[in-house]
Amino acid sequence: MTETTPVDSIAETLISARLLMLQSKRLILATLERRLRQRPIDELRDRVEHMRMETDHAQNGYSTSMLRWGSPATPDYWPVAYRRLVEMAEKLSAKLRRSAPDLPPAERYQLAAEVEMLEVLVDSWRESLRASMASVA
Repeated sequence: MTETTPVDSIAETLISARLLMLQSKRLILATLERRLRQRPIDELRDRVEHMRMETDHAQNGYSTSMLRWGSPATPDYWPVAYRRLVEMAEKLSAKLRRSAPDLPPAERYQLAAEVEMLEVLVDSWRESLRASMASVA
């Protein structure tokens, strides 16, 4: 039997708190979006947009905490890890695509091949993300 150290307990509490905050923000956002669909008011649209930013911030906080203090032995870790991989790879792919027109034709071709390989990896990571989420559900 393994013993839980105070540091492990603090990490679990922090991760749980961040997850609860994220879930609360998602629920509030869903409620606001439903109200906006029923009554499209500009003030409500602004609140929805603000809540989307808060939800994104909460998602980032949860992901950061999970990757920093979470254990790969828990099933909740892997969806976060794969999601972060996908996000980083998508940003890299977009940056590479933007830089392609500035390159000579031979290097442009090589870059296109590398971006294509990166996108194949991203698709693989997305599939792993779906599989890990399905196993948790």
